Amino acid sequence: MSCFLNHRADAGKSSLILPKRCAGLIAEGKRRKLQAQLTRTPYADKQNHTRTQGIFMRLAIQGFFYALLFSVAVQAQDKSLKEIAREISQAVVVIEALDERGSVIGQGSGFIVTPSGAIVSNLHVVQGAASARIKLPNGDVYKTADIVEVDEVKDIIILKIKGFKLPTVRLGDSDKAETGDAIAAISSPEGLTNSLSTGVISGVRRLDTHRVFQLTAPISQGSSGGAVFNLNGEVIGIITYLLKSGQNINFAVPINYARGMVSDQTTKTFAQLQPPPKQKDAAPATPSVLGGSEDELDAQLTGATRGKLGRSPQAPMFVRPDEALILFYRLVENIGLYTATDVADLTRTAAAVKTKDEDNFEQYTIKYFSFHNGLALSFGKPDRLLTDVELLVSWSVEDLKNTYGDKFKRRKQGSQQILDYGKLPNGRQLIAFLDGNGNVRSVRFSKAK
Repeated sequence: MSCFLNHRADAGKSSLILPKRCAGLIAEGKRRKLQAQLTRTPYADKQNHTRTQGIFMRLAIQGFFYALLFSVAVQAQDKSLKEIAREISQAVVVIEALDERGSVIGQGSGFIVTPSGAIVSNLHVVQGAASARIKLPNGDVYKTADIVEVDEVKDIIILKIKGFKLPTVRLGDSDKAETGDAIAAISSPEGLTNSLSTGVISGVRRLDTHRVFQLTAPISQGSSGGAVFNLNGEVIGIITYLLKSGQNINFAVPINYARGMVSDQTTKTFAQLQPPPKQKDAAPATPSVLGGSEDELDAQLTGATRGKLGRSPQAPMFVRPDEALILFYRLVENIGLYTATDVADLTRTAAAVKTKDEDNFEQYTIKYFSFHNGLALSFGKPDRLLTDVELLVSWSVEDLKNTYGDKFKRRKQGSQQILDYGKLPNGRQLIAFLDGNGNVRSVRFSKAK
């Protein structure tokens, strides 16, 4: 049996009606669905078209709105250097260390971290002073001798001035900072307010007690205590010292070490600060033990003209570990360039003892380069050029990873377990030596072959 569609025209309406005799062949649900598909009116067409236009309009508006939000979020994450300088630099200050007569005996930088006037800087900027004069970029000047907190090991001090609604920096999370991150440094070298330089974090180095960031940003004398910012405009480090012999090699203490110290409550004054550490038994420049024979070595070690530092933990060559690190990386930089005479001049205050004498090299060791670390230096024969610089440490492998990363190969060198980093970008080779318990006992830099 065949089915036919009957056509019927009504006023203002056109429809196609299914014959009733086909109902037995098509289920009621399907018939209604087909009826709805075949039934159309001009009004319904207009409604559907309008509804479709409305949907597309809403989608377009939503898309534009979300695109705008995304654009704003991206811009907020990555600020330009001009924005960082404009927004943040008003909180970076000049700090002048004053003696009892009010004369300037030293100068550095700092940055304001609370509206009431807590200021972060380096301890060595004001250590030994009677008071400090704080100069803000807007011309305001404060004098203070009040201290919130001090960390002598990490060279951090929190000063306090009596301020109100002062401009402040935003503190970031320095634990998230990594090698290769772009940074900006703002400080006041030689009293020049708001000097801006840029670079990257070129390494994370471990001292005896804490980590420091190595920076490529050019930093001048007098910048100690200045601020290191990420590109979100957040402080992640405190400029601490620079390596004068190196080109753009500077260091900063991660800001997280100072975050727990920040407060507006003073706890002491400058008069209660310990005086700066002094090197004991420092000797004047003398002929080097590194260039002499074994007999000369014994004579100079027992004589008054040779430096005596580094023979015990009570009198290390460097009291401050950051100063030891500066010399260490200066020596690493000059592997293959420094002669034994050059090195002897740099270590003249220390008792360097010859610990190895082979056919092709000789090694000298300063047992207490700093309180916890020793230093071993090797020189080739017959040119007596520096070939290896080795820091004697007591680290865990995790400490090593935090300092130099985890891109090493574990292997054996004879009977010695080592972690080999291979050739570094600076042309040096880095190897860490392990003891029987799997702890790091030394890290050695040498010229890559």
